[in-house]
Amino acid sequence: MRILIILCILFSTTNIIAQDKQKMFFVSANYDLQVPLFDLKTDYGLSSGVGLDLSLLTTKNVYWSISNAFMFGSNVNDTTILDHLMDDNRNIIDQNGQIADITLQLRGFNSNIKIGYLHPTFKETSGIFAYGFVGFHQHKTRIDVRNSTVPQLSDDYKKIYDQLRNGISYGSFVGFMHISEKNFIHFYAGVEYTNTISQNRRTTNYHPNKEGNYKDSFVSFKLGWIIPISKRSIKEYYYF
Repeated sequence: MRILIILCILFSTTNIIAQDKQKMFFVSANYDLQVPLFDLKTDYGLSSGVGLDLSLLTTKNVYWSISNAFMFGSNVNDTTILDHLMDDNRNIIDQNGQIADITLQLRGFNSNIKIGYLHPTFKETSGIFAYGFVGFHQHKTRIDVRNSTVPQLSDDYKKIYDQLRNGISYGSFVGFMHISEKNFIHFYAGVEYTNTISQNRRTTNYHPNKEGNYKDSFVSFKLGWIIPISKRSIKEYYYF
């Protein structure tokens, strides 16, 4: 009888926890505030990016993803590309003899394959999050002619001035990821560095000293909202 009582006490105070962790598929919508570096900084200022990732977090916390992002901005530093079309007052005249309203903007995109790791810090589904990636980057200067017609800036002629460049890109990200087991608060945030060795892709490019390779790099402050496709769960089994 005493042995039975002792065994009951031991079983009631001792438990073995077995975790059954599942992989998780999710999509994430993200926003970047981008700070240009090197050659990209010469031509552009601060820009933004919005993107969509399709990702997998394995049972070992290994992260895989494919991503596409659109980049845009209104801070164009190099405004000399249209200088030869301007009059003495630095205006461009349309076909009706009026001053044309023309704006320059940054447009581009990034496509990447990512691999990384989630290191649990506060709990099993939240912690330090990092990844590396390789992909393709492209950008150009968008020449927007508003409410007028400028023959020198038709769609075909814009290609001479838009400085289209692209190339293979690579980089890394480090930050924090949180996946809640109780509510819909799933997100990640951190800093990403992208480097691209790009080249001008226009056969006719009206810009002196703009041939050869460019180092188009930028640092991004990234925030992403995670939308699970298959929910990750951690089941606990207690043995008494």
